[in-house]
Amino acid sequence: MYDDLIAIAFECGAMNVAIINAKDIVFSEEVRVLCEKNYCGKYNTNWMCPPALGELEELEKRVLEYKRGLVIQTVSRLEDSFDVDGMDRARIEHFELMNNIRNALKEKYAYIDLLLLGAGACPICIKCAYIDDEPCRFPDRAMPSIEGYGIDVMSLTQACNIPYNNGVDTVSYIGMILFTTEETP
Repeated sequence: MYDDLIAIAFECGAMNVAIINAKDIVFSEEVRVLCEKNYCGKYNTNWMCPPALGELEELEKRVLEYKRGLVIQTVSRLEDSFDVDGMDRARIEHFELMNNIRNALKEKYAYIDLLLLGAGACPICIKCAYIDDEPCRFPDRAMPSIEGYGIDVMSLTQACNIPYNNGVDTVSYIGMILFTTEETP
């Protein structure tokens, strides 16, 4: 089954894919501190980012309810290392790819419970309903931030033998689909 999950991710357009045991995922308070310092500008503005996601302890517990994770990387070319528009486009493409993989998995394995974690803040709405203290408009498509969950992405890529950096004038994004099946030992 794992080979099939990996094949589906590649068919949808992933560059690198690997399976990781959930218990091997490294959580880091430092990653959450970076969120709180608001380096990306989304802290306290998005349902899928801190503080709306909840405390690191409860997020780690939620992740560990799953047995495995399908780690997914996309790599996009940039005009140069300052191509912020290209980075934004690539992140949206990564988000769309993650949703396409979710849909393909749900179609083939409807019985599998999935938790998707994407790269950075959920990009669906230009202005997230969180700002107006309203519920998420698209809870079935919204995707929590892998960093918001406190997951150390560099450690994750190392554990999966996926390159963290893919060369000059590229941007790489990592997402993960956590799952548990009856077939999972």
